[in-house]
Amino acid sequence: MRPLCQICGVNLLNKTGIRKNGSQGYSRTCTSCRKKKWRRQLKEKCEFCGLVPVHKCQLDIDHKDGNHKNNKANNLQTLCANCHRLKTHLNRDWLNK
Repeated sequence: MRPLCQICGVNLLNKTGIRKNGSQGYSRTCTSCRKKKWRRQLKEKCEFCGLVPVHKCQLDIDHKDGNHKNNKANNLQTLCANCHRLKTHLNRDWLNK
């Protein structure tokens, strides 16, 4: 069985080469998580309502100020899908560009 990504939990399908002892080596994170470093900010539960998800796919990363280009750690928060939609609607984040 292949190992799971340490960040999002999906099966690691990408090979990273062969180790010195001849065994197959795998990366600890999937390609998607390596490209999107902000995923490392994903917490274990929703920071607004406290929902503990069955799977991490139920959680989203939200930009507190609504600016999608501002990926600083202090601007990111973990929200469940419902709280994310509600916050975006109430704050009209689509207007913050």
